[in-house]
Amino acid sequence: MTNAFRQLKYLKITGGIIWLLELIHGKDYLAPKLNHLRTLQLGTVGREVAEMLDNKKYRLIPKFENHDLKHIILDYEMTMKDEIRMQAYLIGNGNLTFPCLIFFSLGVFYPVIWKDLLKEYQTGKASKSIHFLTLDNCRELQLKDIKSEYGRKINY
Repeated sequence: MTNAFRQLKYLKITGGIIWLLELIHGKDYLAPKLNHLRTLQLGTVGREVAEMLDNKKYRLIPKFENHDLKHIILDYEMTMKDEIRMQAYLIGNGNLTFPCLIFFSLGVFYPVIWKDLLKEYQTGKASKSIHFLTLDNCRELQLKDIKSEYGRKINY
């Protein structure tokens, strides 16, 4: 599968959701928030989220801010396979929301990660709940401290 095809497939899955949210809220709705995150001290959660998004050439998407936070705290890449792994972790961690279950169900198309999903679920189940952690309430805290308290402990 070519890289362009992979990107197109990912865009089809997430692009519709992002397009709809940006249509409702406006494409640059969260630009001021992202600009503020860029001004925070190095090592803070907010600054690290901003740098992750900037490195990927992404922007903050309405309703995805806390999702991006989870990627940074739990050390999951922003790829479809890691997205599905993260959803398995979050389900184990108590997040049984509709979007979480929908993204997790995409795992059926990635048999190469099936063996990881139970491990991620179990890791999430054994970890402190991250469900109510928000970017707004921890953006100025040190990422290393948040990872120490909420981060994913990999035992495999």
